[in-house]
Amino acid sequence: MFLKQKIISGQVILGILLLLLSASSEGKVVINVKSLEPTNTSAIIIKTTVAVKDTLLLPAKKDTSDKGQAGNDSLTITEITASAGKYDRANRLHYAMIDSMAKVIMEFPLRDSAGLRYAPDWVGTSNMGLRRPNYVIIHHTATNNCNNVIQEFTTPGVREASAHYLICNDGTVYHMLNDLLRSHHAGDSKWGNTTDLNSSSIGIELDNNGYQPFSEEQMASLTILLGRLKNTYKIPDANFIGHGDIAPARKMDPNYRFPWKELSEKGFGLWWDDTTDVRVPDNFDYLMGLRIIGYDISAPDSAVAAFKRHFMKDNSGGNMNGMVRKIIYMLYRRYQ
Repeated sequence: MFLKQKIISGQVILGILLLLLSASSEGKVVINVKSLEPTNTSAIIIKTTVAVKDTLLLPAKKDTSDKGQAGNDSLTITEITASAGKYDRANRLHYAMIDSMAKVIMEFPLRDSAGLRYAPDWVGTSNMGLRRPNYVIIHHTATNNCNNVIQEFTTPGVREASAHYLICNDGTVYHMLNDLLRSHHAGDSKWGNTTDLNSSSIGIELDNNGYQPFSEEQMASLTILLGRLKNTYKIPDANFIGHGDIAPARKMDPNYRFPWKELSEKGFGLWWDDTTDVRVPDNFDYLMGLRIIGYDISAPDSAVAAFKRHFMKDNSGGNMNGMVRKIIYMLYRRYQ
């Protein structure tokens, strides 16, 4: 059986396409292949998606012939000729990984040995969607340039770290992984009762060696990106946090120069107000306050140090004083 021209639509297929294409892609994908034997629907989708991605979603050529009925907004395989560019090897590994995940999605109903009494006939629901991120975690790269990070993030079998986005010092943005896929950026971390931040967050790496300020160009790109993520996924203001917040005992990024206050004024993160007339109750437990805000207090000094770095631009460590206690109290009241 051969396909002439078939439009892939419907919630299930669109869901898989969204998983594979970038979050900004839209419209229909038209397959126009003269001799393609569709032995596996998922394979067709993947091959089409890979080809489309290799063109960086370039507009399709207009078909002025009598046979061209797909419309100007359609992409056809026969029109796709662009190569993957200088990152060809990394991109091919990327697509191979997507291929393997798509096969997992298509393997339903699952075969297991749990002893469940399954119905004899499988029935699937079309009432579904893709899981969405609920946090944004901001990092610094601790390297001197973007190329070092790209090499690390595209080399399999080493540390296998990654992020959804990388923003260079000049403001250039690399969207390295679909927002709806799980990147390896948070590691061993915790925020509130959430212990698998990789599965519920977007990771953004900022090109910064850990000691320098963040450039205006970089912050401009970050602000635009945060706005899109917040609007697209309805991420709460309080859920824009740093790697050092969710892993205080082992991470310090983004460094204390990061402009959290300025971002909070744009709706990305919370901040504290004037402390002049604030009186902290004598029985206030600052560690419980940090716990309510979200910090893991299993290492108290590290939690205090992370809080000070984020909310006070203070890199002096975990020592406490009256001002730190007051600011913890003010934020604790906001996070309640």
